[in-house]
Amino acid sequence: MERIARRLLTPLSLLLLFGVNLYITRNLFGIEFSRQMEAIESSYMSISRWAVDHWNDLSWFPLWFTGMPFRQVYQPGLHLSVAELARLAGWTPQHSYHFLTALAYCLGPVTLFWLAYRGTGRRGYALLAGMLFSLASAINVLVPAVARDVGGMLQPRRFQILIHYGEGPHTTALMLIPIAIWLLDRAVAGRRMLFAPLAALGLAAVVITNWPGAIGLSMAVAAYCLSKIGSPRPIDWRVLAGVCVAGYLLICPWIPPSIAKLVLRNAQQSAATMFGIVHLLALLALAGALTAMHLLFRRYKAGAWPRFFVYFAFLSGLSCLGKLWFEWRLLPQPERFQTEFDMAMAGAAAYGLMALGARLPRKAQVAALALLAVFFAAQARTYRRYARTYAQPVDITSTIEYRMAKWFDAHMQGRRVFAPGNVSLWMNMFSDVPQMAGCCDQGIPTQEHRIAMYVIYTGQNAGARDAEISVLWLKSYGADAIGVTGPNSGECFKPYWNPRKFEGVLPVLWRDGDSAVYSVGRRSASLAHVIDRSAIVRRPPENGLDVGPLESLVASMENAAIPPASFRWTSLHEAAIDAQPGPSQVVFVQVTYDRGWHATDEKGAALRIAPDALGLMTIEPGHAGPTHIRLVWDGGTEAKLARAGQIVGLLSLLGWAVWGWWARRFRLPAS
Repeated sequence: MERIARRLLTPLSLLLLFGVNLYITRNLFGIEFSRQMEAIESSYMSISRWAVDHWNDLSWFPLWFTGMPFRQVYQPGLHLSVAELARLAGWTPQHSYHFLTALAYCLGPVTLFWLAYRGTGRRGYALLAGMLFSLASAINVLVPAVARDVGGMLQPRRFQILIHYGEGPHTTALMLIPIAIWLLDRAVAGRRMLFAPLAALGLAAVVITNWPGAIGLSMAVAAYCLSKIGSPRPIDWRVLAGVCVAGYLLICPWIPPSIAKLVLRNAQQSAATMFGIVHLLALLALAGALTAMHLLFRRYKAGAWPRFFVYFAFLSGLSCLGKLWFEWRLLPQPERFQTEFDMAMAGAAAYGLMALGARLPRKAQVAALALLAVFFAAQARTYRRYARTYAQPVDITSTIEYRMAKWFDAHMQGRRVFAPGNVSLWMNMFSDVPQMAGCCDQGIPTQEHRIAMYVIYTGQNAGARDAEISVLWLKSYGADAIGVTGPNSGECFKPYWNPRKFEGVLPVLWRDGDSAVYSVGRRSASLAHVIDRSAIVRRPPENGLDVGPLESLVASMENAAIPPASFRWTSLHEAAIDAQPGPSQVVFVQVTYDRGWHATDEKGAALRIAPDALGLMTIEPGHAGPTHIRLVWDGGTEAKLARAGQIVGLLSLLGWAVWGWWARRFRLPAS
């Protein structure tokens, strides 16, 4: 009977941790839209909504930043899971999103418990780590600015990050990290080859879910490797390398090298974090600090798993605390690793508390446990009140985001628009209207897209030419209408420095209080234009006011002497263009250039496609006069190589599984 009771302790501990977090977040499981309209989750739900509606063709995504490959928009792990759940359960994408992200929130402490318990064999320690991660936040204690942001030192930072900042993908990736590390340990230190394919899947699952989560995983893997130095169960580095390579190959069709390069560039630009001598010095200091920690751990004979959590806390804390305390930018967006730091600190603090408690007399231990229980109970109620307050539903139809999006949908007939601020982030939750801007930073095709958005919103130093310059950028990127939200609008960001700059300059198409939509007034609503070869933008504008190249381009597009060209989508990744270019003219297409685009004329002959300095396309026609162009996106050579790599990755996993089974069946060495 006693043995049965002991066996039940682990599942009961898991249920307790899940139940505590379910008690906190239960409102979120069934909500459609919350009052946290400023949360970036609107864009994530839009991606899933698109996937639900276009499940059979997730190739080209035309809605944001003049179009991009779907793989470039965001890692698809969570978004496609949300879409599939919505399809299977008959739910809306927003309901499915909130259900899965709330579930990930609840499972985060559960997976931390599992890693701590399976690593140490100490159930009490693992339960304490899970409870600390559930009901306390080290970052709140260490950074007063964070405590003020969340409303107090004892408030739920992790829940605020999920609901207020919309970090659903990051929360999901964080939940997966302990499982990935446990599987990795079984494979590379436990010498159990059956775990190698599972470890590869675990690593891949994190990376395909969220970039900050992927960086957090790299911190955790580094901490794990450091913790194994001098361990009686050393790492098999061959297996580790194989697991990492196989894990990447599994997901390389979604994250090929070009996407990784683009994300790195965008992360540096959006966070003003360019790697240089400062980072080299920081790496040297980091190496020195880690060496000192290793020597200290060796002297006091610390176990591998306590060392893992301390190393993990140090690496994640160096990033986020370095930014919050000293304004260091050792990584792009370093403050986003607060949840990794809290998870690591929960594991490290629990070990410290357990070691301290072991030194106390029996009665003092009982009293300490009672105090902890009271603290956790009080915190659960505090967290629950916070969650209930912030996870309140909203009537989405009453918001300016919904009303402007629906107006665009009803009146623009699928033409591209520039939606303002938060309307842009919510727009494609309610429509398929393509945008000149959109979300998210990691997928922005070129720096020129950023420049265009900045000058349109701010008009900085533009003076009396503010509206004129904005219109040049709008016409260059093929926008037919622009929305504006003023200081009295319900839109939360209110990005325009001068929201009235288009008054008397552009015709008003729609007005709703302090918000309005203006017509840009392009000569042709087509995304294809015949232009003079001399009008191609060959030099990237230095800033938003450097519009000389744009003036030549727009003048050529607006030239009434040049016959207009037509452009129509024939599928989500294919378009037809009809044009009449002259001998010295080209076809300019206001769709983002990508190596995966191919063009042929009416005879099937391949046509040359090249990018201009704005990141759009120019097509060299095969001849002068009437021509029909077929434009197809197939991902190009890189996509084919990535699919081949994925097959190699799958075969590697299969081979590992067979070898692991064979070794276990016949008691052969696993490696």
